[in-house]
Amino acid sequence: MENKKIHYLMLLVFSIFGLINYFLIKNNIISDNLKLLIFCFFMILILGVSHGALDNLRGKNLFQPKFKKNWFIFFYPGYILLSLVVIFCWIKFPAVTLLMFLVIASYHFGEEDLRFFFKGKGYFFNLVSFFKGALIITLSLHYSYETTTLFFEYLMVTQLEYEKFTKFKSLLFSANLIFLIISLIYLLRKQINKLVLILFEIIFILLSFIYLPLILAFSMYFCFLHSSKHIIELARELDAQNIRNGLKLFIVKAAPLTLLTAIFAFLSLYFLGQNINENIIQVIFIGLASLTLPHILLEILDRGNE
Repeated sequence: MENKKIHYLMLLVFSIFGLINYFLIKNNIISDNLKLLIFCFFMILILGVSHGALDNLRGKNLFQPKFKKNWFIFFYPGYILLSLVVIFCWIKFPAVTLLMFLVIASYHFGEEDLRFFFKGKGYFFNLVSFFKGALIITLSLHYSYETTTLFFEYLMVTQLEYEKFTKFKSLLFSANLIFLIISLIYLLRKQINKLVLILFEIIFILLSFIYLPLILAFSMYFCFLHSSKHIIELARELDAQNIRNGLKLFIVKAAPLTLLTAIFAFLSLYFLGQNINENIIQVIFIGLASLTLPHILLEILDRGNE
């Protein structure tokens, strides 16, 4: 199945899921914030985190040629250490670490999203990738400012540390969106079909962040429009001839690390404070930050190796 059909399917699932949740929330069928947080927490654990669950196989491909049978002695401790360093930095320097995470995540989200359609490279492609991923952040600040500040507070960053920039939040969003659309038109001026697909995706993302609660809009993007692309690419690596078989192989191979991550997530919730809403936000975002750094480094090393 080609990427165009797969992306249409992703957008269809995204839109149907979003419309159902919008109807349920609008009619107060879903009105409990805690239940919504728990639902998003499980969705991210099952669909979102799993897109990095084959990092051990990528690590094996990179480390085994150098360290032979002892590759795992170097890979697993290094991977875990990098994750722990991120958590330690977040506890000690939350504002700086959050800022670094937002910058790195913006590029990572945008680069993987665009690479699904074409193998771009160069400074301009990297800049467009950054603005594609940064749209998630500027959207959050523009349309869900109060919720975003509450999440930042849960993440140990007080409003005093960034309130000077909040008066520019609408300008940042507008500039981000305008630059992104213009640069995409220039970048894909000879590939109109791909341009239309990406613009459709941007429209769907905009609508979800405007009309749905922030945590739900983010979870939908992360699971259905970001992680799903990476999972498809991994499935193709496992079986280039049969995408369905590749997905089956992915589920089997990704299950152990996904389950292990879920266990650590639940243990973290158990040992954190009494505010369950705060705990879930901390586990989701600090947990994602701790996994993002080693995941990105592996991606960079793997592409360099290729």
